[in-house]
Amino acid sequence: MEKVSVIMPAYNCEKFIKHSIESVQNQTYKNWELLIVDDGSQDASLDVAKKCAEQDNRIKVIKMPQNSGVSVCRNLAVAKANGRYLAFIDSDDLWSSYKLEHQIDFMKKHNAVLSHTAYGFLNEDGYVMTKGKVDVDLNVDRETYMKTTQIGMSSVMIDRQGVKSVQFPADRKLCEDARLWMSYLREGMKFHGLNEMLVLYRIRDNQLSKNKIKMAANTLKRYWNEKDLPMYKRLYYFMKYATNGVRKRLRSSGNNNSISAKDFNCKQY
Repeated sequence: MEKVSVIMPAYNCEKFIKHSIESVQNQTYKNWELLIVDDGSQDASLDVAKKCAEQDNRIKVIKMPQNSGVSVCRNLAVAKANGRYLAFIDSDDLWSSYKLEHQIDFMKKHNAVLSHTAYGFLNEDGYVMTKGKVDVDLNVDRETYMKTTQIGMSSVMIDRQGVKSVQFPADRKLCEDARLWMSYLREGMKFHGLNEMLVLYRIRDNQLSKNKIKMAANTLKRYWNEKDLPMYKRLYYFMKYATNGVRKRLRSSGNNNSISAKDFNCKQY
């Protein structure tokens, strides 16, 4: 059983981080280490993480000397990781208890180096949202990704034996994860999508309209820089991205029973 190194950056998330850590601890796949990098939190996030680490020696906590940004935190954790596989989870998101087991089996079956899964949404109070789901395609190349932006950060797993480098851009711009995925896709690599909802992204009030507008503007800028693609294709992919963004928030998550809530150790409406 190969080891999985789970990477979790943390910043001012004391309300949610224990729940996220527990979703890693509840995995049916047991050979993992969790590297939590606290990015200068001003609340009790670091204390919560340290307490969890005291009770589980698979958890390692790293404290940044100053706030440096999520990419710096992820890069530091990657450099210290011992596992063959890298998996990522943000400090307010949740994994299904089967996430690692199912995703590793999927990667082995498809000989995949880069993979991601379908995901749903969780509200700030910890309830699975009945609206919102992102389905994924089995094979995702650059054009597919630009049209759908379907690769969710907390769903990604990487086999380090097949990737030369895992280095997130450290310039504090939005979409740092998407920029890394695009660098792989630009080289002709593909992501393999497991269309099983194994991740819940937490939607917070402060993540709403303002960040959506900034993210859309940032995405358009990134697409515009794909100079090897004709201008009409860059615009077309951006319009598809925008349309899909609306659809995924309206799509039913299919969470109309208690099974998913149990798998995620969370609440159900």
